[in-house]
Amino acid sequence: MEYEKSHVEHEPTPRDISQEFLNMDGISFLDFLRTLRDEPAISITIDWKDVPTARRLKAFLEDMRAKSRGQKRTATIRATEAQYMQALNVFASGVKREIVEEK
Repeated sequence: MEYEKSHVEHEPTPRDISQEFLNMDGISFLDFLRTLRDEPAISITIDWKDVPTARRLKAFLEDMRAKSRGQKRTATIRATEAQYMQALNVFASGVKREIVEEK
């Protein structure tokens, strides 16, 4: 158990690339990701936008090339229950949900 604590404490702080994800088209974002190959950890946290954006985030998280290089990726979407239900597959794949209350 002590090993796990020690390991977690020494993990690098992920580089937040949320704004790049939201502001770049798909091709530009993939080009940008190539420049981050040596980054040990990267993360994206966004507000719910739509299903296609959620699926893009899922693809980012599941990129096998990054996994094979040992790059740790995390992804979170702030979503209401209704939004969550629109993309269950995305959330089941490892994209985390931050609960947002319906207005």
